[in-house]
Amino acid sequence: MPDFYYQIKGRELSAYGEVPGWAWPPIFSGLVTAPDRKQAKAQIEEEYSRQFPVRVLKKDIEQHAYLLHFKEVEPDNDYLLRRFRKTVCKECGTIFIPIDKYNDPHSDHQGLEYCSDRCSKEGRFREVQEFRLAHEGKLPPVIYQVRQKSTGRVYVGQSIRPFTLRWWEHLTYPSESKFHETLRATPITDWEFSVLEVVSVPDDCKSKAAYITDRERHWIDALNAVADGFNSVLPTGVSPQLSLIE
Repeated sequence: MPDFYYQIKGRELSAYGEVPGWAWPPIFSGLVTAPDRKQAKAQIEEEYSRQFPVRVLKKDIEQHAYLLHFKEVEPDNDYLLRRFRKTVCKECGTIFIPIDKYNDPHSDHQGLEYCSDRCSKEGRFREVQEFRLAHEGKLPPVIYQVRQKSTGRVYVGQSIRPFTLRWWEHLTYPSESKFHETLRATPITDWEFSVLEVVSVPDDCKSKAAYITDRERHWIDALNAVADGFNSVLPTGVSPQLSLIE
């Protein structure tokens, strides 16, 4: 049985000589499960003990205090459905349901990851500090792999930033590479992320970037990640023993 996402919008106050519109944000947003649109609307109206128009002409807006907008939600629309799931705050661990914050006019934060504005600021501050540590060299560079459990095929990469951030970037900002195409087409539970090597760059190394790339090249070659994995190319590398060390 499908889910229907709905919003009850209230009429905004009209300025002098202007036709009013519908205020934002909605007064209430919710989710109902029903066989079809007709029964979904009936269920919403029964819950609020009143009938709602779903379409109002501009000339008739002043005759209606509310407008109902609703649509069927596809089962894979995680962007929308996650608003109705219990969520653990990334900062304090409090369990909350994001839609409750959307419906609370006194809520100071409406994001999906943190329960409050305070937790959001503290969490963002920590992320900024991690970036600073990484760029100051206090977090070591790593060579990582993303492995598909069902096939054993791997993608190998490098990162000088917090390595979990790199995994998040693969999921959030995919390219058109064969790795990202497969990642998009398969369930996230079929993948695992791990660190292959924490790179210790010698003090007398001529080029830190070249040294890290050479370690990445070593692992791509060792795991045959181009021919049998998801890497597209083998990065150009040089032997650290020959030309990177003073």
